[in-house]
Amino acid sequence: MRLESNYVQSQKQKQTMKLAMTQQLSQSIAMLQFTTADLTTFLEDKALENPLIEVIYGQDIATDYSYTKKKKNFDTDNDWLEQVADTRETLAEHLKNQVALMKLGYHEKIILLYLIESLNEAGYLVTDIETIATGLLMSEEAILSGLEVLQSLEPAGVGARDAKECILLQIDRSPDAPYIAYDVILKYFNEFAEKKWKPIADDFEVPLSEIQQVSDFVQTLNPKPGLEFESERVQYVVPDLILQQDAEQLFVSVAKQFIPQIKFQNEYYKMMQDTKEKDVLNFLKDKTGEYDWLVRGIEQREDTLKRVGKAIVAHQKEHFLKNAPLEPLTLKEIAEEIGVHESTVSRAVNGKYMETNQGVFELKSFFSSGLQQKKTSDAGASDVSSASIKQLIMDFVKEEPKAKPLSDQKIVDLLQEKGIEVSRRAIAKYRTELNIPSSSKRKRFDE
Repeated sequence: MRLESNYVQSQKQKQTMKLAMTQQLSQSIAMLQFTTADLTTFLEDKALENPLIEVIYGQDIATDYSYTKKKKNFDTDNDWLEQVADTRETLAEHLKNQVALMKLGYHEKIILLYLIESLNEAGYLVTDIETIATGLLMSEEAILSGLEVLQSLEPAGVGARDAKECILLQIDRSPDAPYIAYDVILKYFNEFAEKKWKPIADDFEVPLSEIQQVSDFVQTLNPKPGLEFESERVQYVVPDLILQQDAEQLFVSVAKQFIPQIKFQNEYYKMMQDTKEKDVLNFLKDKTGEYDWLVRGIEQREDTLKRVGKAIVAHQKEHFLKNAPLEPLTLKEIAEEIGVHESTVSRAVNGKYMETNQGVFELKSFFSSGLQQKKTSDAGASDVSSASIKQLIMDFVKEEPKAKPLSDQKIVDLLQEKGIEVSRRAIAKYRTELNIPSSSKRKRFDE
């Protein structure tokens, strides 16, 4: 019986250890994938469960993980993650404040407040007049009268029931609108948007240049006036790595001033370790082990990030030094170079940022698929990144004659002159991703 008891106990210990190792491996993987904000929340949660852990911020303290060395104090009131509450006025509040200053009857105010609450985030009325009238037990004429008042408020265009009405409301208020603008939009909204301007110009007996002026004016209007009151919190981008340059040398370092670290609560440990209670000693042992594991996890996360960052910079050196186009680069290449699995690189770059002289960029933005260039007599085939092709497309469009924009096929031809083979379909895809309209919609009709 005793042998059986020992065997069972041994099996339980093995299962417990295996479970602990599995949990630690899972959490180590998660720590690499965490953004800085996620890592901070994770460590703060651990600190709530473990009295031996204190989360610290910034590099004002020495990052020393030993149990006995003294650390400098850090004022956690200056936590960089804390953000000032957003106190901007909402669209509804803005409109209600205007209504409060108006001399209106009781029923008129009821209608206006109901209409305001029926607006979507863009400022459009999304409930039909008949439904509102039924809900308020009022006539449709009364609701339409209230809507007219609502549409007279700021911002111009609020209370519109579609994009066409929104633009018309803004044209009607603007003293700078071209004299035919209102009638063009009223009569030919869809054709105007699709840039089928020749019939419009013929109908109004004006040159195409005047329709172009209407288009230029409409571009200054806001088709979704309510969005300027959107109160989403500003998301701050926090760099995980910093790229510094000294002459032709590039150096990658971990941005420790932004990444949270942990500190061992040595005083609490010393106070509790003198006890003879077995439960307390086991508790200290478990929590010390957890602290040690977290330290290793943080160090491993930083080491992986730094190795990935250095490998990226080595591949894209010309881009960082001379602002050259990005070279084709894949996750697999970096993974093979630093000796990790491709999924590890994916976790390391997703949601992580590097601060450079040109700004702060997500690590994954430095990866780009490649397209093969034509072989020439002087060299074999090489690759050019899709990011580089997109940059060339933008350059072509920027320099194109506005009266005769480049077609997708013409862009294909221009790239072929540079030795780059790209299909017309690919150009259309890249152009769409860059939010560049088709050539027919880029054409201008200035005199």
